[in-house]
Amino acid sequence: MKPENSQDHPLVLFLKKENRKLIGYINNYLDDRLYGIEAEDILQEVALNIYSRADISVQVGNIAAYIYRAVRNKIIDLYRKKNVTVSLESFNNHQNENVLLNTVKETEQEEPLLYQDETMQQKLMLAIEKLNPAERELIRKADYEEYTFQELADEWGIPIGTLLARRHRALGKLRKMLQEDFSLSNQ
Repeated sequence: MKPENSQDHPLVLFLKKENRKLIGYINNYLDDRLYGIEAEDILQEVALNIYSRADISVQVGNIAAYIYRAVRNKIIDLYRKKNVTVSLESFNNHQNENVLLNTVKETEQEEPLLYQDETMQQKLMLAIEKLNPAERELIRKADYEEYTFQELADEWGIPIGTLLARRHRALGKLRKMLQEDFSLSNQ
């Protein structure tokens, strides 16, 4: 049985008191840019679902724990339902510059220095051969055959962000191998 005045309902009182904390909790686990839903909307949906049930305050001993668990379950449901596709525009900073693309461009501008020395090219080829087959293929197609990441993502069915991360790790491995080789040859 629900209280006659809905403002006295334990759920309403709790939500008024803990609203900012609950929204902070949701924002901590869910990026609204990726899921297209705001923390307030999630909280409202959870509150409505709980409030629409029979007298929840009689059934639940700790309403705070119950609400936080319901919010957490709603976030997990969103994670499971949503196959997140991130727009490149979401990486724009306050000056509307795309930070991700600028980082990739800076990395691409740094790399040609490795190719200038013929001995370095040979060492680079040997280091590339030491990479695992997937990394080797990615470096070959992205850096030598000049496939775009979008073309590779479409061909392999892998998100662009994953390809960028894999390339970054592969370049890190190459850098480490070449640094070790360079330090050994100078000793």
